[in-house]
Amino acid sequence: MYTSATRAVTHPRTRLIVIGGAGSLEVEPGVVRADHDHLGHESLDALGLPREYIAAVRGHRDALTVLRTSNRLWTHLSPGENIASGERTGRYRVGGDQPVLDADGLSRSSVEDAAVALVDEAELPRFVQRRFTIGY
Repeated sequence: MYTSATRAVTHPRTRLIVIGGAGSLEVEPGVVRADHDHLGHESLDALGLPREYIAAVRGHRDALTVLRTSNRLWTHLSPGENIASGERTGRYRVGGDQPVLDADGLSRSSVEDAAVALVDEAELPRFVQRRFTIGY
């Protein structure tokens, strides 16, 4: 049995929109957070995340690589590094492969604004065969 995502991949004209993680964002040119040495157990412990979560972060990075090497129509959204329920402001900024940082140097977004960004992209495509991110 195929999932809808699997069917989309087998039909090259069907656009697949993926919500990935911020771990695939570049922390410096050519280096993504998922590859960075500081993404270790101490970082996960500080965030209150189980150490096994590192596999999920790296899995999102690998999924983006698969998309980039495909000839399919795809879009990948990496929300802010710190994403949580909050206010729907509609005033987020959009970026590409690097995190969008606020005045305090944080990459953050609300779940509500990430949802709005995703719907905006679905309705008015700007990032076909590319990844984008949002933040304040």
